[in-house]
Amino acid sequence: MTFQDLPSPGSRSPRSVRSAVTLVVATLGLGLNLRASILLGPHLHDRFDTGPGMYVLLVGLPVLAAALVRLPVGVLTDRYGARVMFPAVSLAAAVAVFGLGLSDSLPAAVGAGAAAGVAGAAFVVGAALVSRTYSYGRRGRALGAFGLGAAVAGALSAMSRGFDPTGRQGPWVLGGLLVGLAGLTALALRDPVVVERVGRPIRTCVEMVRLSSATSLSLLYVLALGGIVSIAVFLPIYLATAFRLEWFPALAVTGAVVVLASVARLAGGWWTDLHPTARLLTVCYGVAAGLCLVAALASRSWWLAAPLIAGIAVCDGLASGALLALIGKAARPNSVGAVMGVTGAAGALGALLPPLLFAGVHALTGSYSTAWALVAAVLLAAALYVRTHGLYVGLGLAVKFEPEPSPTRMTVVVLGESDTRVGAAAVVSRLAELAANDELIVVYGVEDRARPRLRPEVLAAGLRDRLPRHTVVAVSIAQDPNALGRDALMLGEYVEAGTLAIAVTSTAADPRRVAAELSIYLQADRVLMVSYTTAEGAELQPI
Repeated sequence: MTFQDLPSPGSRSPRSVRSAVTLVVATLGLGLNLRASILLGPHLHDRFDTGPGMYVLLVGLPVLAAALVRLPVGVLTDRYGARVMFPAVSLAAAVAVFGLGLSDSLPAAVGAGAAAGVAGAAFVVGAALVSRTYSYGRRGRALGAFGLGAAVAGALSAMSRGFDPTGRQGPWVLGGLLVGLAGLTALALRDPVVVERVGRPIRTCVEMVRLSSATSLSLLYVLALGGIVSIAVFLPIYLATAFRLEWFPALAVTGAVVVLASVARLAGGWWTDLHPTARLLTVCYGVAAGLCLVAALASRSWWLAAPLIAGIAVCDGLASGALLALIGKAARPNSVGAVMGVTGAAGALGALLPPLLFAGVHALTGSYSTAWALVAAVLLAAALYVRTHGLYVGLGLAVKFEPEPSPTRMTVVVLGESDTRVGAAAVVSRLAELAANDELIVVYGVEDRARPRLRPEVLAAGLRDRLPRHTVVAVSIAQDPNALGRDALMLGEYVEAGTLAIAVTSTAADPRRVAAELSIYLQADRVLMVSYTTAEGAELQPI
């Protein structure tokens, strides 16, 4: 008999250590790059004394640049890996930051600051890397921790303000740190998934734009994923204009709000790993809408407005952390960069909308109250959308899936309603991948109550979203074993017609027994059971 050495309870495996190192380096890299992407704002105020209207327009240029480059960088991350793209983005940002340090005129500073917006693509590279590195059950928390890079950027901003109040030395220090980061990421990062250089990047970008423009989910991504950037860019000038705060107190309040939102993003990712997410999103947007209405009434008192804005930012952080976790869980490893790229681009565009809305309304009315009311209406609409499209939100973008070539088999799958309580989206995605190759019948066991957790028609709608070329139907089958042969004949006709059939039965009838008997009637090649766990997601097990 041989004995194998077991690791001590307090020890960590090399894989977990490498995952932790990857997360730390990616988070630090995000913080440095985000600091570079918002560096133009302080220069506009401190060195060139631009007015509020001009400030809002110019400070949005780096955000616009980030929106333009995030999708191509995400596609290239899928093709070449984060070990190549993180240094590339950091070096490009360093060049722009050095240019900002050298600039002596407003046009030169604006050009260099806008070019520094390319640093915003570090979010896409890091999010794709973290999604590939961490398992399904830990991915939400890892992406939330990665989002703390915004807090790192806030800390760097406060430190630079202390040692460089004029803003002339900071770009040189930050540029040097970005160059060092490029070397560190090239040495320390490893892509856990082998990248596949399949297809042309331009074609992939066009396909992702077409896909995102055809779904209402993109509107949710525009709303949810740009909040922290919008706060970091616009809140200082808002506080200075609306409440006559000095610039340094306005920056301090902004930094505190960004840190709170970043921590809330971590909490949102943690929640998504363990609990259903649609309700959290609905509550967050509903509460944020109420706070916006209160802010519209208290727009002249900064001591009341600041806590309200902090509360809105916390709600936004929770929602964006949860939604980012859903995106990371739903995307496949070989396309997560493209998915993060297109959703990140939508978020960057969304970050531009509140500043432009507030500035425009203030220019027309002299007040911000109407803008707050409009934001409240949009947030309330988002809450209602998530409430009615919970499964759709969890499924994410329907990226084209190419299954591995294999012989077509007749498969009967058993699915219990209890496995859809938390992971309905993961279950639907797993079934869709199986149906891409096999002739499939799903035996769905629902509990005996008036309203199932996941109604059969909602399950069918989710499968149709993932399988647009398939016909999907949900039919009830008899619980009487003697009548099962007739139902099997009907299901066989559906299979012959190329239809994916969901056979709905009661859990009291034992869906496993029903599936076994149907497999005999239909001469199925195999019977599988779908089980969902928060640690591993949706898995298929033979019966």
